[in-house]
Amino acid sequence: MQTLATQVKLRRLIRTSAQDWGRLASDPLERVRVGSVADRLLGLSGEVREAWRRESQPGALEEPLRLYVSESLRSIDLAIAGLQQRGADLELLRGDFEAAALPLEVFLRGLDAEPALQRSA
Repeated sequence: MQTLATQVKLRRLIRTSAQDWGRLASDPLERVRVGSVADRLLGLSGEVREAWRRESQPGALEEPLRLYVSESLRSIDLAIAGLQQRGADLELLRGDFEAAALPLEVFLRGLDAEPALQRSA
């Protein structure tokens, strides 16, 4: 299974979110623009979801694995959307985001390596 576009979009989301969360945490004045930050990150998350939809082929992935990707994308969206809540705990949301996004990145790389692993077995 090829997931290169999804991986590229996910890495961009991870990189951008790290920069944005860092700015929000270090500069209280940035909190005023949290809505635009969340909108941008949700847009990038939507690009990840769309790339995954294009690359995932029906029947190519067992249902529990497909569900894992779906739940990870949902957790990413929820963490980003939480930024807009008044009094949101940025570090908690950042941890939730990373707990979903970073393992998903590794998982997607594994999906691309799967055929090579099957040939070597």
